[in-house]
Amino acid sequence: MNIIKGGVTSPKGFLASGVKAGIKRSGRVDLALLYSEVPAVAAAAFTTNRFQASPVKVSKAHLKANEHHAIVVNSGNANCANGKIGDRDALKMTEFAGKALLLDKNKILVASTGIIGVYLPLLKIEKVMPELVGELSATKGTGFAEAIMTTDTVKKELAVKVKIGNAIVTIGGACKGVGMIYPLMKTEKHPSTKAQGSPEQAKRAEGHATMLCFLTTDAAITKKMLSASLDEAIGDSFNMISVDGDMSTNDSCFIMANGLALNREIRAKGNDWRKFTEALKLVTGELARKLARDGEGATKFIEITVTGAKDEVSAKTVARKISTSNLLKCAVCGEDPNWGRIVAAAGASGVDFDPDKVDVYLGSLKALSNGMSVKNLDKNKARKLFMKKDVHIKVDLKSGLHKATAWTCDFSKEYVAINSEYST
Repeated sequence: MNIIKGGVTSPKGFLASGVKAGIKRSGRVDLALLYSEVPAVAAAAFTTNRFQASPVKVSKAHLKANEHHAIVVNSGNANCANGKIGDRDALKMTEFAGKALLLDKNKILVASTGIIGVYLPLLKIEKVMPELVGELSATKGTGFAEAIMTTDTVKKELAVKVKIGNAIVTIGGACKGVGMIYPLMKTEKHPSTKAQGSPEQAKRAEGHATMLCFLTTDAAITKKMLSASLDEAIGDSFNMISVDGDMSTNDSCFIMANGLALNREIRAKGNDWRKFTEALKLVTGELARKLARDGEGATKFIEITVTGAKDEVSAKTVARKISTSNLLKCAVCGEDPNWGRIVAAAGASGVDFDPDKVDVYLGSLKALSNGMSVKNLDKNKARKLFMKKDVHIKVDLKSGLHKATAWTCDFSKEYVAINSEYST
């Protein structure tokens, strides 16, 4: 398995484009298209926020088709909280793309990101759709990655190659999202997937931005197995990141597989499926960390590992709770190693563990041992650890054999500045 330079057009048969439609006030590229030259199977995971955006609802409906060819995406406008008009507009986007591509609209998926509660400028989108299709190219993957950005400061894309049987399979991806980031997605083909987090967390969507991810592969794999792979991949990647603890109304992760690698079709959870899934997890994991590193106003990247949990859900719950501690994130920004905020967040997670057994590490420095503060903790050394660009925190619950890792970033004054004037 090798990471290669590239993105969504790295796998065989995928083309992409990005153009300016005039959706963003900045005048930057804001409309993107991802296209498979041959029919592809598709799977997707969407936000569990009750207030789902219109493109999420339309894509869910279109996923019922057996094959797909394209995904059309706009940035600068979330098309959320626009009622029946928003639903119509999201469907119109697929119709416009379908007309230009000579495809049925049901074979096209749609996504949006940006400000909530603003209607889409449909006439502008329709006008540039022929240009968007005309610009499709295997060299425009980076243009696609740029067109989906909102307040992101850098493009986020990645690709890997893996040998499956006698074939070389490629997986590519691009994502965006640096604010309103606390994904909790589940795949459409896994209705039994249990969402982590409280109902209160699922209602706190407000403002802007979103996490969107687009994955492509030339692997031959059934729709069912592709969905199962995606389900595993997002559980340890996108569903473990946080920038501000606010779940978007638009979070979506799509994957299309067109089979052009000509490997033996993956139809069950055997060795080939495991190899494919591990490669997909590598892509989603790397992309997830890129999102956390580029959080709005972020100056530091924070990795939180929880070990010794009684089960995987407990480990993930504690890690995510710590990752959403505003007090901890402020402390990291100020380079103040106040580890008390770590134990407070862990204790508030709702997970059952014995506080008198817990150890906490700041990097390699132990700050808490068996529930007691370390008397001779070198505070200067601890502060230096928080002065680094990458801050590592470990919590050992000593309650079992399971572990999980979450990623977040610090809170800076820049985050407040960005989010106090985003829609004005």
